[in-house]
Amino acid sequence: MAADDSGVFGIDAACASVNAYDLVVTDIMVSLGDAVAAEQILMILEYNKVITEVTAPAPGTVVEIRCQLGDEVQVGERLIDIRAN
Repeated sequence: MAADDSGVFGIDAACASVNAYDLVVTDIMVSLGDAVAAEQILMILEYNKVITEVTAPAPGTVVEIRCQLGDEVQVGERLIDIRAN
């Protein structure tokens, strides 16, 4: 996790399945401006009945959510930006 010059770091879609391509956003558990703790679950992705929890790698504040509930996202696609505390 590397923050940019403004202290913002992005969290990208990932999945344990090598063949995953269209991950569906099934739950978003944070809103803009929310303070988050390290390892807090931010959203849930699903691919072929495999559930993936997207967690915060460090504490911070949610500054942008780049997807919506029900969206299909690709592995490596930016999902959320957090400003480090």
